[in-house]
Amino acid sequence: MKYLHTNLRTVLMMVSFAAGLTTSVYAQDMHMHGMAGMTSNNNVFVDIMNTMMMKMDEVPDGQSASKTFISQMMPHHEGAIAMADYEIRNGKNFDMIQLAKSIKAEQQSELVQMKLLLLQIDHTEQRPSMYGKEMDITMQTMMKNMPAEKLLQDTDISFARVMLPHHQAAVDMARVILKYPENDQVSAFAKQLISNEQIEIEQMSNYINK
Repeated sequence: MKYLHTNLRTVLMMVSFAAGLTTSVYAQDMHMHGMAGMTSNNNVFVDIMNTMMMKMDEVPDGQSASKTFISQMMPHHEGAIAMADYEIRNGKNFDMIQLAKSIKAEQQSELVQMKLLLLQIDHTEQRPSMYGKEMDITMQTMMKNMPAEKLLQDTDISFARVMLPHHQAAVDMARVILKYPENDQVSAFAKQLISNEQIEIEQMSNYINK
């Protein structure tokens, strides 16, 4: 996934706009990673996605598929929580604010689950060679489906449009790990994640397309 970071930065800068939205605390973490200068003029949801990808990219190579999946899904969930927090504070649409509250509660609960799972994973498992390639494809697809700048002029719409590829990436990641079952509890968690996030994907899609 390392090589994706440069491409991601380019894509995210292309979809950002110069409205000067106030960034979240999570997004401001970019400054500590040598990314000063990007935050001030970007859409806050794009900033959060960028920070999330940087944190996912920091997960060490050479781990088992299960440990890699959980280790990368944790910052992925943290990104969703940060975006939900911003929507709760700044959104105007009741349905989107309620969905953001639901996403935040769900992802916080799943973060606790993942921290416990990390303690139970067999770290001696050898990661299948195709696993990393398939995970890279999920990130490439997410980047490709990031919304265009013209679609990010409203907080509620921006939340839904950015969260859609974010959630779909989580579903795609979960489907990959299910192809390489190493741990029954991780597989059960992946199935639960797919079920939860597909419901939210449908809700966001309905809001955008209404």
